[in-house]
Amino acid sequence: MKNILKKSYLSISSELGVYSNLYKDIYFDKKHGIKETQHNFIKANNLASRFKNSNKFIISELGFGTGLSFLMTLKLWKETKKPNAKLIYISFESAPLTKIELNNVYKKVCGVKILFNQLIKKLPILYQSTHRIFFDSENVELILIYDDFNSLKNFKFKADAWFLDGFAPKKNKSAWNSKLFEQIYLSTKFKGTFSTFTSAGHVRRGLSNSGFSVSKVVGFGNKKESLIGIKKPPSNKINKVSNSKEYIGPVAIIGSGISGASLAYSLRKRNIECFVVDKSSKYASGASGNKLALQMPKLTLDNSPYGLLSLEAFTYSRNLAKNLNSIPPSDGLIVLPSRERDQVKYLKLLQNNWPLDLISNKVDNAEFLENINYVYMKSSGILDNKKFIKNLIKGVKFVANFDVKKVINTKDKLKLLIDDKGNSLKAKTVIWANGYEMKNLSNNVPINSISGQVTYLKENKAYNNFKLNFSYGHHFSQAFGGYHQIGSSFNRNEDKNYKEIDQINNLNSIPEFLKKIFKDFKSESKYRVSIRASTKDRMPFFCSLETVINKNIKNEYLLGGMGSWGFVYAPLYAEFLIKSLLNEPLVINSNIERLLGVNRLL
Repeated sequence: MKNILKKSYLSISSELGVYSNLYKDIYFDKKHGIKETQHNFIKANNLASRFKNSNKFIISELGFGTGLSFLMTLKLWKETKKPNAKLIYISFESAPLTKIELNNVYKKVCGVKILFNQLIKKLPILYQSTHRIFFDSENVELILIYDDFNSLKNFKFKADAWFLDGFAPKKNKSAWNSKLFEQIYLSTKFKGTFSTFTSAGHVRRGLSNSGFSVSKVVGFGNKKESLIGIKKPPSNKINKVSNSKEYIGPVAIIGSGISGASLAYSLRKRNIECFVVDKSSKYASGASGNKLALQMPKLTLDNSPYGLLSLEAFTYSRNLAKNLNSIPPSDGLIVLPSRERDQVKYLKLLQNNWPLDLISNKVDNAEFLENINYVYMKSSGILDNKKFIKNLIKGVKFVANFDVKKVINTKDKLKLLIDDKGNSLKAKTVIWANGYEMKNLSNNVPINSISGQVTYLKENKAYNNFKLNFSYGHHFSQAFGGYHQIGSSFNRNEDKNYKEIDQINNLNSIPEFLKKIFKDFKSESKYRVSIRASTKDRMPFFCSLETVINKNIKNEYLLGGMGSWGFVYAPLYAEFLIKSLLNEPLVINSNIERLLGVNRLL
């Protein structure tokens, strides 16, 4: 995996305005940027009227740039949207601006300061991936695809409107070619529109040849003309397909670990009624109940689907944990390659242009790491498990001590959940997210049970000045809640009993340079044993229940197989499952889409 993003080389001057030295062109009119954006994109696509009549609207854009088009769209959406309507804004950008550059830009722009402040807090580290940002109160999802424009061919969605804004055709030829125009056409709904500031002849002809009906309209300011277009439906009549499925609530989520909590969060932010059911008296009493978890990506040298998905899932889950105030103060993560091939791998990754916050080979003020082979992941680190799950599940009803034994279909097309005591609950949709116990539904559910024992070592004063965490096959955490967490054992069974050998192995796994900091630690340790649910390729899945049991069972689904990576993968997989139930586009690179479903495991 290489980070192919370009530097923006932004400059701001009274002569040129907000200017890209990379493309030798302006981002927007230096005097009337907001009016220019309203004219070229907001009004040209008739968004005010369309927003008022839409339950779900998808905009795609070539060139996020300063984000001004998005902010103006968000402003209009807030003013005109229908209750519970959803806006998905997909933007491709290969040379994103840094937060410092954006702050400098918006010192010069008036009218969207409050919205900009909301955006700047949510923007990700600049590396090549798909980044998902939510504005929950407005039901808006911003999907930033940091990649070149040709990557559009790897994504499946249909936009209602396109903003074609990749600098002037003479300045940035990558945004204006026939292959890209064809992909834009394929990624547009019938009656979907586009607008662009340019009126260049080859752009007009290219978009027309791809299938759009193209028109010239009055341009903005000194620009005499610009282009708009519409994708006309075929002349033969076609059956109209609904854009959304029936309302899926109330949704019963079985299991209150990280998978169940992530589902609850994805539903709650869409104002979909749901409740969480668990056989225990407290949430997160299973494998998700450790004091902490590590969040880090599994980077690969090639563009492996596993590496791409790991990076995207890490980005999503880490940002979500940060937004939910669930990350303790930390100095990041040290990865210690245990094999020679891992050392070679990380050495090459360090040369692949990733930002230093993601991966580097230097950490300040850590003399004890001298002469140690390591890589430093500043943005990775620990997570407060219970606080994260509590914040994910906040506002959602929790039904404790309810051990679901069967689900029955009722005459009113609802599901009746019945527990071991004969109590019942009603729901329209059921999602099983109960870890390894999901195997009880059918022998075909592709889950393996893995027993894991973590060790808790009493906080050592000699380590108080450091908030570093370590991954080396096992993990060793910074002090948290009075203890360091070490783990974890890996046993292919469902044994929850304490094992002295696992405790010894965990403690012996601690790297020698860390052992030198500690004294007499073996007499000060505690433990916790839980059962993880893994799969044969150690990647999660989601699917309908009928897919694995070959019976006609509607409105029941599975989310599982998180293994020891649930706090990285579960939030994104849960989001994708809910999107699929609501017929929202996943907007995921097609190269990694097969890793979402269950068919690869059957």
